[in-house]
Amino acid sequence: MSKAIVLLSGGIDSAACLAWASQRYDQIIAISFQYHNRPFRERLAVLRLLRHFPARLIETPLPFLMEASDFNPEFADHVPEGYVSNRNLIFYSIAAHFSELHGCESIVGGHTAEDQEAFSDAGATFLNRLESLINQALLTRKVTIELPLSQWTKLDVLRKAAEWKVPFECTWSCYWDVAGPCRKCISCKERAEAFKALGLQDPLCMT
Repeated sequence: MSKAIVLLSGGIDSAACLAWASQRYDQIIAISFQYHNRPFRERLAVLRLLRHFPARLIETPLPFLMEASDFNPEFADHVPEGYVSNRNLIFYSIAAHFSELHGCESIVGGHTAEDQEAFSDAGATFLNRLESLINQALLTRKVTIELPLSQWTKLDVLRKAAEWKVPFECTWSCYWDVAGPCRKCISCKERAEAFKALGLQDPLCMT
């Protein structure tokens, strides 16, 4: 039986990865990280998505992990919005731990071409090196880091996610824990631009 772990945040990119993996693997484990000040709406999005794409959920508490600007407000002028120091090194290492315990052959991450431009730890170069290091540490099996969206823009991802029947109403992209998307953070703006470019109505912005 083929198995994969999907890093699932609740946003459209990770939801698209969940849909992609569901078409290719017999069993999916979704791993979601509860870091400092993570919006509750993100966690709710994860739970809602798993109603459409069944998977076992592993929720990992990481209360020490926070955005750089939360740790030191002075960082806000020097790093991209939403930057978490060493995030992907931590996330993929934890996912690799569970991949060995549960016999998974792949870890699936939802990094896009645009993510790689903003965050150095979201690129194929970094993650290929990380895959090599992870496999030096695993004793019983090897694991592959798969990045199905790495060559795609946000627009490409939204188009494919629509084809894969991702329920956009179940996703959450906003950086803030508010009743509706703030429409001001970079994630909200990118989401709005992609929906507009495709001529689609975002179900989270109907009012």
